[in-house]
Amino acid sequence: MEGVDLEIFAREYRRGDEYGIVDLFRISSDHLRTKNFLKWANIKTPFSKSISLVLQDSNEDIIGHYAVMIFRLSYKDEIFNVGFGSQLVIHPKFRNFKFMWHLLNSVWNSSKEKGLSFLYAFPNSNIWPVKNRLMGWELIKEFQTLEFDISGEDVISGNDSELKFQRICALTKYKELINNIWDVSKGMYKDLIHIERNYDFVRWRFFLHPLEHYPFYLVKDSSGNILGWIAFKFYRKNGVLYGHIMDFVMSERNHERDLIKKAVKWFADRGADVVSVWGNRFTRASYEEFGFKEKGFLTNFGIKMMDNNTEGQKDAKNFNRWDLAMSYSDAF
Repeated sequence: MEGVDLEIFAREYRRGDEYGIVDLFRISSDHLRTKNFLKWANIKTPFSKSISLVLQDSNEDIIGHYAVMIFRLSYKDEIFNVGFGSQLVIHPKFRNFKFMWHLLNSVWNSSKEKGLSFLYAFPNSNIWPVKNRLMGWELIKEFQTLEFDISGEDVISGNDSELKFQRICALTKYKELINNIWDVSKGMYKDLIHIERNYDFVRWRFFLHPLEHYPFYLVKDSSGNILGWIAFKFYRKNGVLYGHIMDFVMSERNHERDLIKKAVKWFADRGADVVSVWGNRFTRASYEEFGFKEKGFLTNFGIKMMDNNTEGQKDAKNFNRWDLAMSYSDAF
């Protein structure tokens, strides 16, 4: 590492690179990344290994990294592979447009070669202008998280939800059950661009994550019949304890408002101050009816098209066509 005039090139991740990449993250960012996280995100995914490229100098030092996690999305009668752009980092000494552009173009070329339909991401407000103006990313929507301040006695102390939660700490023996819940429920997602919440995805996303902790529950009615599942997360910032509703799948939509009430009560009982959530156009309506307000942290939802040939790819630019749970982002 000597300066901006050094020779650099992009190449695919090789086994052992995770040590240099983690060094790079620790030097460059406050965002915690570990070797196990890189393996979870880029190698052990339920769909396909990520497109993971490093930027290396002539001394074989890793000075940059960018990964595109590959997901399989469903929409109407289509299934297509897309990339979730993540883990972009450049060493502080070499943060110039030339190096970043070289790395990104290499990743985009690899994405096209892999046949990805488009890339999507949730970039922060610092990087978004660069992605938008210089890299060809299109803004789907700048949106705020829906939030509920836990203070209403009528909500917290009122009639209990008729739903019951059963904590699940090991998912393996529930494989058939989780797959059956999705099979029963997936028709409600047909007209939304969505990730299939089958056992492989649920286990990878909530039980194998090496950094985060997600309380996971089966949802039952008063008779003990299993109606679905829900996943949570706690997050503390500036002395405020947030409860994130990460994701849920229910067999019928008419249980959603009762589920929201149960979830808010669950967080209230554990001392949370605010409940936060994303959601699709159907669930957002249920949250807003309950009292959630779009006033939380701001998210830029962007997309970079690789191909525009199908209905699903064109509709991907429509925010209301997306099923967006917090589980879709690696930031949670």
